[in-house]
Order: sequence, then C-alpha cells, then structure tokens
Amino acid sequence: MKHKYFPLYIDISKKNILVVGGGKIALRRIKTLLKFESSITVVGKEIHPEIWPLADDTDCIRVIQRQYEAVDLAGKDIVLACTDSGNVNREIVKVCREKGILVNAADDKAMCDFYFPSVIVKDEVVIGIGADGENHRMVKETREYLEKMNKKC
Repeated sequence: MKHKYFPLYIDISKKNILVVGGGKIALRRIKTLLKFESSITVVGKEIHPEIWPLADDTDCIRVIQRQYEAVDLAGKDIVLACTDSGNVNREIVKVCREKGILVNAADDKAMCDFYFPSVIVKDEVVIGIGADGENHRMVKETREYLEKMNKKC
C-alpha cells in the first residue's frame, strides 16, 4: 500500500537546520526555508554563487565550504541531504536516523522522513503543495496556477 504524507506545519524558526550540499537543489530549498527565518548551516565542497549573498544578507545562514563530516549533524533538528553523491546522502540518512534527526534526501524519496513541499507565502497565508514525492510537474503547475490567481486578487 502506498503511503500518503500528512502536511504538517511546524514552527522552524528555532530549529537548527543543516543543508549538506551547495548546488541548485540546496539553493532552492534554502530560499524556501529563509521565508520562515530558520537557522541554517550549509556545508558543501562547492557552493552555488547565489548562496553566498543570501548568507551575507541575513544572520540566518552560515556557510562552511568543505567536505561534509558526521560532526556537522551535532545539534541539528532537521537535515537536508542535497549532495550529488548518493552514497554520501545515504550515509547522512543513516546517521540522522540513528540520532533521531528528521532527514530529507534530495535524490531518493524512499530515504525521506518528509518531503520538501512547494511553498507559497502571501502575508499570513502559507500554502504547501506536494504530491507524495511522485508528480513534480503537477506540483509545479498547481503552484503556478495559485500564484497566478493570487496576482488577480
């Protein structure tokens, strides 16, 4: 039986979040997390050029340009494994599960404790859109439709 994921809204403003990897996926997720004033640490050998200004513009992001180490997980509440190495992502998931840390692996939905939704924020309204990690195109089309409707209001 296929599992359905429950959309759970939580206050992440006081959560310590680790993003491992500094590529395009990490950038997209960091931009979304910043809408919620999260405390984010980014660790990656290569850091997307658009991440650096985000770190300069806010106290919410700390960037460490180096290879991920297991010690990076200390004190973290949520981890996003966004590396380009499936082996590294699997190791991160394994250690997070041992430590009871919520984890999302960008490359393998089966390893995720949660899916990262598409998010729309308008004033005090927050809409999270997901499709159980399956139909990314439908999620994108739904987000675009809602954003277009929002502009009409």
